[in-house]
Amino acid sequence: MEIKLVKNGIFPVTRTGEGRLLERIPDTGYAIPGTLQGEGKLVGIPVLFIRTSGCNLRCTWTTSTGKVSICDTPYASHHPVETDIMDTAEVVAVVRANLGQIRHVIISGGEPTIQPQPLVELAGHLKKELNVHITLETNGVLFIPELTTYIDLFSLSPKLKSSDPDAKKNRLLDHPVEQNYIRDHPKFRRNPDTLQKYINACIHTGSYYGDKPGSASRRKTNKDFQLKFVIARESDIDEIRQDFLDHLSFVEPEDVVLMPVGGTPELLRESMGMTARLAIQHGFRYTPRLQIDLFGDTAGT
Repeated sequence: MEIKLVKNGIFPVTRTGEGRLLERIPDTGYAIPGTLQGEGKLVGIPVLFIRTSGCNLRCTWTTSTGKVSICDTPYASHHPVETDIMDTAEVVAVVRANLGQIRHVIISGGEPTIQPQPLVELAGHLKKELNVHITLETNGVLFIPELTTYIDLFSLSPKLKSSDPDAKKNRLLDHPVEQNYIRDHPKFRRNPDTLQKYINACIHTGSYYGDKPGSASRRKTNKDFQLKFVIARESDIDEIRQDFLDHLSFVEPEDVVLMPVGGTPELLRESMGMTARLAIQHGFRYTPRLQIDLFGDTAGT
């Protein structure tokens, strides 16, 4: 089954699926495959990335100083122009040829769940053939029950009101957001029911697909989740509690990850201090964007 990835969407790699050495070194600048997970509970872990193309949202933030920051992977979401169409078996072959000592694979986007059948097939092959730890990075809008069998860490990144695109933000963008996304993004970005189903998949229950668990439920040892929120303004913290945490069960403070807005080092510096302070004040987890610290806003790192 074919899956649509961004151009060079398996990264960083040094070999083809057949094991042939590539002429070009990875964008990390290292002549070895792999990078470090830059965000969340597994920050600093060596990983390979698989980045799918296309997204069902169009996140567009305004920073505290009035600057506009879109998704930090616009080539996968806002305007995915160059893509690679690959068979899932071919993707697994490339991962296998580049694993080395790496045991973690991140499936990210864009939004991977808009390709449900290829995503399930890919995750299944990765788990069954390579037995790697798989993180799925998703905005939590769509729930795919079959994924609960294969995914080890659900990195759920629900979007807040500060991410809503609008006409005012559009005037500051080189590539304005389409009107249908301005209309639909606010309606679709928040889906607590879907988030709860992914969370329930990490809880011991009598149900296979994450139906509402009973009071005797407890966290599984082989699955985990995180709720990763992009912080753009002080009021985001109240929205996190009122619109999300108040509607979700089995969420501990360490499961809530606050990440500063910004896809460049300059924009990050504007929001990281505020985000760190909010994390300390409310007992949540702070995450850097380590990939930007190390490699800037370079794709493929």
